[in-house]
Amino acid sequence: MKGAVVDVDGTVLRGETAIEGALEGIDALRDAGVRVVFFSNNPTMTSDALARRLKRAGVSLGDSTAFTSASLTARYIAENCASPAHVTGEEAVVEALENVGVDITDAPQEARTSVVSVDRRLRYDDIRDGYVAATNAEHYVCTDPDTVVPASDGYIPGSGAVEAAVSRAAGRQPVVVGKPSEVAAETVLDALGTPADETVFVGDRLDTDIALGRSVGAKTAVALTGVTTGDDLHVSENDGHRPDHVLDTFADVRDLL
Repeated sequence: MKGAVVDVDGTVLRGETAIEGALEGIDALRDAGVRVVFFSNNPTMTSDALARRLKRAGVSLGDSTAFTSASLTARYIAENCASPAHVTGEEAVVEALENVGVDITDAPQEARTSVVSVDRRLRYDDIRDGYVAATNAEHYVCTDPDTVVPASDGYIPGSGAVEAAVSRAAGRQPVVVGKPSEVAAETVLDALGTPADETVFVGDRLDTDIALGRSVGAKTAVALTGVTTGDDLHVSENDGHRPDHVLDTFADVRDLL
């Protein structure tokens, strides 16, 4: 094994705290000379903000790279879409877009690209503006497909839930950039510089983390510290998301070395 793509929420961190076994697992990978990329579908922070969050929890990036779906989406739009962009989402998405030179508009009817993402202060007017932008813009993009995401008191609706409302109204489906998209796969493998068959994808979600690894022919390992349970694994046998390995905690990644 030469490379590892590691999920963050539910695998390494829970909130601002490292999950039991996470630091030991990361140290084991680095001691073995495995290159690591951290990749979060969380669009409420930029990649730089994710790096700072990991550091606060005691995870040193070293020569590793951190990606979020917000920053990945911004890169995709800068390379493939037209300005200005209208954002139905939080400030991190706007910041990430501005960081790569994409102009932002608050007028949805003027948007050439419509972007949807999770917004924890979402109002009806936001859905209306997202609908207007998605209906009229040349390009329609969603940061990630997660319908629910972990929170301190359980789970809350994610980007996929916001996208569903806007898409249903607009009668149009977006390009989805985060895990498990082809865009995400190409980006993380390029950052690692390792062949897919010598890379392991580790995460707590079967439909994003494991699906992403399987899509490129990499090894996959699910960590049972987040959304996936043992019961989910039985279901996954027939839905194409069966992981190669099951880890009680991320520390068990040592067994793969």
